[in-house]
Amino acid sequence: MNSLLFPSGLDGTRLLALAALSLFIAAAVVVAYRLFFHPLSRFPGPRLAASTGLYEAYFQCLVEGGGRYWIKINEMHKQYGPIVRINPWEVHIADSDWNAVYKYSAKASKPRRFYYRFFGKFPSTNIAESHALHQLRRAPLQAYFASSNIQKYMPTIVAQVDKLCYRLSAADGCVVSLSDAFRCLATDVATGFAFNHPFGHLDEPTFDREFNLSVRTVVKVSTWSRHTYGMLLPALHSIPETIASKMNPAFGRVKWMMGTMASCVRKSMNKPEPAFGTNPDMVQTLMASSLPPEEKTFPRLFSETRSVIMAGTETTASLLVGITAYLLNDPEKLTRLMEELGDAEKAKGARLEYSDLKDLPYITGVVNEGLRLANPTPTRLPRVCEDQDLQYGKWFIPRGTTISTTTQDIHNDSSIFPNAQEFQPGRWAGVEERRRLNRYLLPWGRGTRLCLGMELATIDTYLTVSRLFSPNAGFSMYMYQTKDEDWKAYHEWFSGFPRGNGLRVLVQKQIQEKPRGASNGLPGRVAAPLI
Repeated sequence: MNSLLFPSGLDGTRLLALAALSLFIAAAVVVAYRLFFHPLSRFPGPRLAASTGLYEAYFQCLVEGGGRYWIKINEMHKQYGPIVRINPWEVHIADSDWNAVYKYSAKASKPRRFYYRFFGKFPSTNIAESHALHQLRRAPLQAYFASSNIQKYMPTIVAQVDKLCYRLSAADGCVVSLSDAFRCLATDVATGFAFNHPFGHLDEPTFDREFNLSVRTVVKVSTWSRHTYGMLLPALHSIPETIASKMNPAFGRVKWMMGTMASCVRKSMNKPEPAFGTNPDMVQTLMASSLPPEEKTFPRLFSETRSVIMAGTETTASLLVGITAYLLNDPEKLTRLMEELGDAEKAKGARLEYSDLKDLPYITGVVNEGLRLANPTPTRLPRVCEDQDLQYGKWFIPRGTTISTTTQDIHNDSSIFPNAQEFQPGRWAGVEERRRLNRYLLPWGRGTRLCLGMELATIDTYLTVSRLFSPNAGFSMYMYQTKDEDWKAYHEWFSGFPRGNGLRVLVQKQIQEKPRGASNGLPGRVAAPLI
């Protein structure tokens, strides 16, 4: 029998050894090609990073809990210079003035291995690979996210911000996780904008902590999926809600939300005309657009709404967490903001709206510094120019190369932002200086693929900050057992996530002196219920 299986006289052990040797030789050939003959072989960078994608996977999946390759890339630039090869097929550029790959004329595409493996094969605009497909899908969405259309939904946005403030004012003497509360706010604003009715996360007694923790788990698994050929994410999504809930209640909550979104999409598809007196929702808008029929299927529309809602949640929430933490840690800047808001409210004789707030210099500086330091999208932004070669200084970059930059590198550039690590709203005070700095403020991405929801998120941020820190808010907040590691980005899983427990505050009815044990900068020791 053995002779029939191995006619050459090879036994199983020898055959396995031969197979292993063949794999080793094949791997050695691939590594040799990447190091010595690949078009990127002349670019500086670690030899191990040039040899295999496992180098990046090690930092993204294992080191210090994962999501740490962005720090390793910074170290590479310090050692090798402004352009560095960070994996076998990609170069990363750290230069605040270089943006050739993001220009419209470049017509760059998104690399499949970076985006598809992270988000899964969902046919949404944000992961459309080719420039042409992206432009086709983006056009009707751009109309939906236009300023004039967002204004129609302003009452919904204001209602969610007011609900958050009501919840906080009712939490007198309680410790609240603002990290969770802001994620609930951002989710309800996003779902209200997409479907004309929020999903009610702000109504959850504990600000839906389980859901927020599970989102962190999902994005972490998505990172692992990127480095396992996209296999993990589809497996995760295939688990039924009932089974997911038994496995982990938090994950079941995510599955519930996906199911709710799917139901809303089907409902809007079956009723393409909005009800009398209401605005068309996002699905109805896409159904009525000039998109071809294959772009109006359920998988397409579900993917689009899922992408908009999930992307809009984490980015806005992390921005609000950062702004709030910076202000509570700096009483002088907080007082200056409250004075500006108080004076403006007194002059108007009414509550301030976004149209009033965007013209106030100090809150604008606060929001801009938040966008700079609490960057909603700290991930690198890879693109591929298929049709033209590019040049960076003396370096010729052949077409087909994946090229990336990271906006956080620009935001931390001390030649542009002196004392770049410091939260300084005053740096945006002068009109000319603000115009100069705005060129380098890129929290929503770069080029033709800028985040569609950036204006919606900005409005949400202005309104929330102004309501929370108005002298007439009716409550005050104090940092509670919160260190920098609890709210500053540490892990990069597309968005930034902290190591610690999130931003927690002690809420009290508005008083003149801060309560004993609480602090604007130091961990508090007040015994208080946690909600």
